[in-house]
Amino acid sequence: MHTAHDRAARPAETRSIRRWAVTLLMFLALLAFEPALANKFETIGGGFSGSLHVKREWLLKFFTVAGGISLLGAVLAVVVPHRNALYLNYANWKRSALLMLIVAIGFFTAAALI
Repeated sequence: MHTAHDRAARPAETRSIRRWAVTLLMFLALLAFEPALANKFETIGGGFSGSLHVKREWLLKFFTVAGGISLLGAVLAVVVPHRNALYLNYANWKRSALLMLIVAIGFFTAAALI
């Protein structure tokens, strides 16, 4: 005969099994889609002439834009700290501004090192 404890434990076990199944399916999907993304910059023949320059140029633009967006977020956190309750850093705007500034500095440093 099943006890109340056994019935209560089954849903937790089912959730755990489902969680592992979803994690496994996501991992398998990642492995399936990754080869499609593998040749983003290079082709099997070694790419085209100047591909290293194209990569560096793309990364420079990416880091610069990401740094600019992060810097804008830091400035907005200081300029509009308490005007909108939907703004993510409504209560802790100083920490948010500092974090966004650190991220912006990291992106700009990465752009400078390329």
